[in-house]
Amino acid sequence: MGNNEMKSELQVHLQVRTPDIVISGVSDPGRVRIENEDSIWLDSQGHFMLLADGMGGHERGAEASRTALKVIQEFLNPEQILKELLDITGGSGVPPEIVGTWSLVDKAISKAASVLYTRNQELKLERYMGTTVVGLVPVAGRYFLWFHIGDSRLYRWRDSSLKQLTVDHSAYVEWVNNGRSGKEPGKNIITRAIGPNSSVAADIEWDEWRHGDTYLICSDGLNDMLTDDKITRILSTGKDMDDTALRLVEAANDAGGLDNISAVLCGV
Repeated sequence: MGNNEMKSELQVHLQVRTPDIVISGVSDPGRVRIENEDSIWLDSQGHFMLLADGMGGHERGAEASRTALKVIQEFLNPEQILKELLDITGGSGVPPEIVGTWSLVDKAISKAASVLYTRNQELKLERYMGTTVVGLVPVAGRYFLWFHIGDSRLYRWRDSSLKQLTVDHSAYVEWVNNGRSGKEPGKNIITRAIGPNSSVAADIEWDEWRHGDTYLICSDGLNDMLTDDKITRILSTGKDMDDTALRLVEAANDAGGLDNISAVLCGV
């Protein structure tokens, strides 16, 4: 099946190219779900990329993921980052640009949680809507800072090796970490999300990038359908970022497409 054949009318397909990085994002409803509750957001200048996987049923999942990304992106523009840098004193050993971006991510997540929690209370929903989020931010032309809440993931493909950089906030991961005692929980029960509570903390990390690195952000609709080996094969044979992103989503659909599928690829 060619890439053009696989694209449904509901598929979102975004591309950004800057002198330093190439980004391609694809979000697809999958084969089973009628609506896509995933959302992706690529800054048009390549300053950040975001992915969210909403939950809540009755269209609320889509509202949750879109709302969270809309709030977060307002904090991650270059003007905000520059303003944050003015308030930073050096000396921690961490690049000031990282400190500033980290602080902004904290503020962004806090605001998104507050906005969605307030919306949940206003609607008096029996089942609060919520969303995962994962974001990747190029910093100072040398680093990437990333953050996540929930089980949407970030992987790095470096030197022909795939590494998962995020740890799922899920009942299954907690069960494994606690020695697998007791009944095995479902893999999709998440323990942290934006929306159900008035505040939530993101896990935030950063590292220096190397030329040739490729970063993959995805919702669980991708990694539940594809093994790391399958993802690795596609990453190693794709013609370019765009071709590879489309092929990842196509492969997840071919494997069943049981959930919404989103992938954002960023190459440096």
